[in-house]
Amino acid sequence: MASQDLSAPFTLYSYTYSICALMVQMAYEMRGSPREGRPDLKLERKMVDIGLESREQLSEFYLLKVNPKGVVPVLANEKVLDKPMPESIDISYYLADWYPSLLPVQHKEAIRELLEELHKISFKLLTFGTQTKYPSIAVDWMREQIQRPDISDEYKKALEYKAGLTKGWADNHSEADLAEAETRARAFCAKIIALMEKRPEEKDKITYIFGPEPTLLDAHVVVFLGRVYEKKRFDLLPPVLVQWHEQLRKTGMWERAVPAGTTLPPMW
Repeated sequence: MASQDLSAPFTLYSYTYSICALMVQMAYEMRGSPREGRPDLKLERKMVDIGLESREQLSEFYLLKVNPKGVVPVLANEKVLDKPMPESIDISYYLADWYPSLLPVQHKEAIRELLEELHKISFKLLTFGTQTKYPSIAVDWMREQIQRPDISDEYKKALEYKAGLTKGWADNHSEADLAEAETRARAFCAKIIALMEKRPEEKDKITYIFGPEPTLLDAHVVVFLGRVYEKKRFDLLPPVLVQWHEQLRKTGMWERAVPAGTTLPPMW
């Protein structure tokens, strides 16, 4: 059982261009004040190079000790958490428990519903399209590693599990799937605009989805819009969301959460 030493720093396993990791980092940047009795949560990013050369997310350490799914983000703190916490939504809710303004009571239900809807959109398809060979290349590499006699049985099993997950993605990126992702994106954006239209007016100020204070929904949405914006898919983005996103790109929060300035990996 973790000791609950709340002053101990947390590690966020991340990747410079991981959309889900950047959503968590943006939530941290928008965090507000901690719950009464808690210190400010110390968050340290540990970059995991998931590129074709390094494949650190497929290392024995990462698959066996951090995340068997071989993805980022993961939140870890041996003094507070019983085990590493994967999944960007779960990590975001953990931050919201620490920083209540991220999940205000009056908007809690709407935020939860819309975050679930947002994460049903295939970010991979909107980013890489249907012609990417990356999943197949990754599966081939893992199958080669599994045949090596000098790795542990535990690592082989971990690679087999991860290869199965990756092959599932490799076999599931048809044009119909892409069209569904685009439809979901348009419908989601329409819901965000509908919420924004109910905001109190704040002239000459950046306002967020529900008003003057940011929430988890803002953190995830602004990064999602960034990915679509950087792909130049303006057919999916209404002008009002383009303008809102461009305002937030100029803030220190964006600079800190998205250190490369873009969510798009250079190799693609």
